[in-house]
Amino acid sequence: MYIILFKLGESSLGWLASWGYGGMLVLSMLDRVSIALIPAEVLLPLYGFLVGQGVFYLWSTFAVISIGGVLGEVLLFLIFMRGGRLFMERYGKYFLVSKHDLAHLDRLFIKYGNQLVFWGRFLPVARAIVAIPAGLARMPLGRFTLYSFLGMMPYNFLLVLLGDKFGEHSVVINSYISRLDKIGTVLLLLFIAWYIYRHLRKSHLTHE
Repeated sequence: MYIILFKLGESSLGWLASWGYGGMLVLSMLDRVSIALIPAEVLLPLYGFLVGQGVFYLWSTFAVISIGGVLGEVLLFLIFMRGGRLFMERYGKYFLVSKHDLAHLDRLFIKYGNQLVFWGRFLPVARAIVAIPAGLARMPLGRFTLYSFLGMMPYNFLLVLLGDKFGEHSVVINSYISRLDKIGTVLLLLFIAWYIYRHLRKSHLTHE
């Protein structure tokens, strides 16, 4: 799947180059807001490839992508902090999420929020959705922004560097990253199934 997406993106290298750093900023934001519509594993190596071709500068690209990513994360965070929280408080019971669960989530982020946001950036699937529970828990915006930025920097730099150093061959390396994402997705689905099972039995974790 990543190979197909990379080839499609590769045909648009001229567009990416012509859009400049402004387009880079917008696409980096959309990567985070859309969660998975514009995979960073495809977009960032393409920009890295353009860095290798001399179209962009490495450190400027890294900075713009990181800033755009953080802005997108903050936007997603705010959406779920405001509208998402109110929605879950009113209709969460239909999704097996009670007000007690939300209170438990609040306590979890009060105690471990910094670690969850930072280390979540290194885990498959979690890095794409960590802004959602952080927003629902109403984690302080400043702390969320700081630890999101610090957490995503290594991953962003790695993907840009792969595109810069390995060009088209970086997609082969990214195929291994995609396998880790698949494992993470399976684990997430298993957790959701376990969560639903426990709730249906009226013995979910938050009540133990």
